[in-house]
Amino acid sequence: MPHRPSCCSCRHCTPPRVAEMGWCQLRQLAIHPELATELWCPHWTARPPRLPQTTAAVKDRDEGLEAANLQLSLTPLMQTA
Repeated sequence: MPHRPSCCSCRHCTPPRVAEMGWCQLRQLAIHPELATELWCPHWTARPPRLPQTTAAVKDRDEGLEAANLQLSLTPLMQTA
């Protein structure tokens, strides 16, 4: 089934938790958890994807930008061929 726009997938909405209401930051409205998958408005904006962090991203964050400036070395791969 294709992804439908709803409050749960909107960039402006804080998704509802188990016992709490969701919150639309744009309209300043509380969203009931049972209705969050059905409601949408003309201001619906897709939420950016949540990508998993790679070990390199974690290492860069911990060590600064020095690790990001390293160049990939292909020389060892060419010598074995």
